[in-house]
Amino acid sequence: MAAAAGPKPVAIVTGANTGIGFYTAEELSGRGFHVILACRSLDRAANALEAAQLRGSAELKRLDLSSFASVQDFASSMDRPIDLLVCNAGLNSASANQEPEGQLSVDQVDVLYQTNYLSHFLLTLLLLPLLRRARGRVVNISSVVHRSASLDDFEITCKVRQPYVSLYGLSKLAQIVSSYALHARYGEEVSFHCVNPGGVASDIWRSYAGWQQKVFSAILISPATAASTVVAACTTTDGAAPAKPRYWNGYLGADRSALLEFWSPFPARERLVESQPAQDHQDPKLAEQLWLQSLAEIRAAGVEVNLP
Repeated sequence: MAAAAGPKPVAIVTGANTGIGFYTAEELSGRGFHVILACRSLDRAANALEAAQLRGSAELKRLDLSSFASVQDFASSMDRPIDLLVCNAGLNSASANQEPEGQLSVDQVDVLYQTNYLSHFLLTLLLLPLLRRARGRVVNISSVVHRSASLDDFEITCKVRQPYVSLYGLSKLAQIVSSYALHARYGEEVSFHCVNPGGVASDIWRSYAGWQQKVFSAILISPATAASTVVAACTTTDGAAPAKPRYWNGYLGADRSALLEFWSPFPARERLVESQPAQDHQDPKLAEQLWLQSLAEIRAAGVEVNLP
């Protein structure tokens, strides 16, 4: 997907004020996209926009993925075809509130699960008419951790857990499974893919001890390097609709062993290394179950979803 003459193609990047999202927005701008930085904090986003080496046009819009209302407000503000939606923003287990009173969002969904998956799913649905007009593409930033997720945890996405049980792996599994569900319904006009960047020395580790962050910085790829793989997934002609969902990786060798999906000595950079997600997670029955559960959880919060 290359920028052509005429109006600039539009790319939305969630969580674009830092980490992989920041460098993805920067590189997409350099490739001729009009980039919308969708961030929870407009102040941090404004600072990021000032620091970014943008070679094209960009704008800021507020998006709080822990709130369905914020997602609706963001989607309603869009009125032009959307070529690219990069679902990047997210929490990890260390950055999520593990106290009983802080586990659920105002929509009564686990905050981590909603931020990483369910609000991005709602955002995708709300933007589908604009994505279809552009024959656009949705790219989710997933994780190899999806392989360790328990399907039983789908029963606790709206429950307080004592002791705390992280739904990080489940949220990343849901991103992948929902790509198949969306493709089955809308794949002729919009493509849906996932990128597992592997281990990245990004801000997602900011809640860890300082010495741990230094170790991660020494051995893991940088956010800029990871972003180069994300941008490749966003722009490759192989990913254009009606392409089936792909699962690309940030490290070379990931296509030969799942053990190398988190780390190998060689980053993939612009090379797209495809592997297969966990086999049971490609089950059409699971995709249908997740589709129905996701819609039910969104509607239980009072959000009316009119499917395109």
